Amino acid sequence: MKFKYDLEYILKTTKLDKNIVNELLKYFAELPLMAKLEVFSISKLIEEEDEFAFLQHYFDKQKTAEYGFSLFLLAINRLFLLENKDTENKNLSSYKLKKISMIKSLRNSENGKDF
Repeated sequence: MKFKYDLEYILKTTKLDKNIVNELLKYFAELPLMAKLEVFSISKLIEEEDEFAFLQHYFDKQKTAEYGFSLFLLAINRLFLLENKDTENKNLSSYKLKKISMIKSLRNSENGKDF
């Protein structure tokens, strides 16, 4: 096991402040299981949608764990913003409204609970 990772690389690739990273991890911990799984799906989409190859530009074979974690954080951030910040915007797409509704539904149902 390595246990020596480049945290600055993660902050650089995500452009997130370390305080925000800690908040996002707390947010993730409180998500229902199905929403947690959605985060992993979103992280894969972020990697595939990286049309300007911004993240891939920073890819380093020696930092694959940090790269994967960066994608994970960006996915959590996307879901967090969707659930919290985007609700302030009244002009949401039907896709975003559906996602927000699904998260709220999972928080209130047995389907979203952990194993």
